[in-house]
Amino acid sequence: MRILTSLFLSIFCLSLSAQAPVFEDLIFEADSITTNYKLKSKNHAFIRSKRGTDGLTKTTTGDSLVAKKTAITDIYLVFTEMSSAEIAMRETENRERWENMLKTYPEFFTESPNLYNVCQCSSTGNAESLKKTQGFYVYFEGKEEPVAVVPKVEPKKEDKKEVAEPKKKEKVEKVKEEKKTEPKEEKVAKAEKPAKEEKAEKPKKEKKEKEAVVVKEEVKEAPPVIEEVKVTKPKKEGYAKPKKAKDVKVCRPPCYEGGEEGLNEFLKENIVLSKKQKRKSGDLVSIVTLQLNFDGSIKKTLIQGTNEEFNKQVDEAVKKMDLWNPAVKGGVTIKSQVKLTLKYDNSTKSIKPFETMITPRPAPKCTECLSDSQVFAD
Repeated sequence: MRILTSLFLSIFCLSLSAQAPVFEDLIFEADSITTNYKLKSKNHAFIRSKRGTDGLTKTTTGDSLVAKKTAITDIYLVFTEMSSAEIAMRETENRERWENMLKTYPEFFTESPNLYNVCQCSSTGNAESLKKTQGFYVYFEGKEEPVAVVPKVEPKKEDKKEVAEPKKKEKVEKVKEEKKTEPKEEKVAKAEKPAKEEKAEKPKKEKKEKEAVVVKEEVKEAPPVIEEVKVTKPKKEGYAKPKKAKDVKVCRPPCYEGGEEGLNEFLKENIVLSKKQKRKSGDLVSIVTLQLNFDGSIKKTLIQGTNEEFNKQVDEAVKKMDLWNPAVKGGVTIKSQVKLTLKYDNSTKSIKPFETMITPRPAPKCTECLSDSQVFAD
């Protein structure tokens, strides 16, 4: 019995560890500051970062967040660099820090929070002061304390009104007096003028009506012009919370509507090249990195390439993109990152992706670009 129970416990622990994310699955946003890091919200927990492989030192606040299953929204790793040697070791050292966080508090990553690497980069700053603020800042959901707003006291406008009102009364009285003193002869003349003008305008109107009839007849002889109206598909609507699939085991990589063919068709229609560009098609290479939200909307775009004109064309095309089909892992939509290497394809005479990298890496069986109707119940 002891052997069976120990085997069961080991299998159970292995299954739990398999569900925990790994460093390769994480997506980071980078930022750099020259002063000490400032808090983004009062709802946060500070955990000292650590290099090596021993994990972090647990804190009562961190343990409380795990016990209460509090939703984590953002995690900031703040680190300090003051020399070129430290910059060279950034990737290795930050990986150790994040892996220690994953080892100690894997529960923080279940809701796919936003992850940030913030460098306190200053060659002239105070090293001791900067290092006091470095570590992990874990922000979580909660109500913020209301900030008291001081009402503005506007100056009284009573005096201005009192001054303005007599002036208005004086103007009204003057107009009344002018109307009283107006001679009757002028009134009669004014009444007779419109009658004469109406008589004079009648023949003019008849002429205009005749001319209008002639114009209408000429228009009828002209052939009708039919304009082509392009029907555009309405864009998809996003959603505020991750969507759950009808099957927990279902998975899907992030993909554009229609899969590879749909993406190729979109790029062909929205990146139109000139004859000059086609002659120098070897220079048309852009690496596009798209950070996707859990609803498939594009959160951030990074375009790298030597040809600035082509980069602008790619950027304009990305702005016209519809929502992507978001990545699905464990039956839930998640955030992801897609990296495309766009080049000119001679066979199709258009731009298409030649290399595609996806983060987090999809499972070997998770390669098919399923539609939303296949994945979700509604």
